[in-house]
Amino acid sequence: MTIRTDLDELTSRGLVRRVHGGAVPTQGAGSPVAPPSVDPREAEKARIGEIAAGLVDDGQSIAIGGSPTTRLMARALALRTEIKDVTVITNDLHVALELQPAIPRMNLIVTGGTLRSDSPDLGDPLGGVLLADVRADISLVGCGGLSADRGLTETSIARVEVTRRLLDAGDRRVVLADAAEVGASSPGRVAAAKDIDLLITSADADAEVITALRDQGIELMLVE
Repeated sequence: MTIRTDLDELTSRGLVRRVHGGAVPTQGAGSPVAPPSVDPREAEKARIGEIAAGLVDDGQSIAIGGSPTTRLMARALALRTEIKDVTVITNDLHVALELQPAIPRMNLIVTGGTLRSDSPDLGDPLGGVLLADVRADISLVGCGGLSADRGLTETSIARVEVTRRLLDAGDRRVVLADAAEVGASSPGRVAAAKDIDLLITSADADAEVITALRDQGIELMLVE
């Protein structure tokens, strides 16, 4: 059977449509209907993630929540070939896959829980069972927003409880947020601002909000 015959068969079944030079999938069941969206702040998030990855030392245990910025942090952490014996606990499948190449230098624990169609992070029911008995040196989470008055918030109510448990697991609680998230507020409240130890964000973040967060006792790392 030739490639042309294969394409003719797939076309007749409605699985692809012919274009110049080959074929592309149709928008049928199981086929992507659009390319993944591009985050205009991805470069900023990657810089924040790289700084966050630099916080981790040999022999530490870290808890990582799910967010676009923590996934980029995990990618940077996997490239740190000089560190070893690090234990990572995460509820996010994309974080786990980014760190998989670092095994066995890193021990990787995925919390388990329920996977939703709109997100790669695992949540309740059963999302926080393992976290009840976990202690980490550092917890690192993203957010929908962080402000002095509303504290740390999540865009999805369904993610609040597991994010809170991941944050609470850490002796040092670190939030990764881009400039647009600093000062923003989302529906689900995770923690008060005073419960955050360190915020890593862009130097472009609103100066008044940064001052208000510093007044709450939060240490700041501003990334250029």
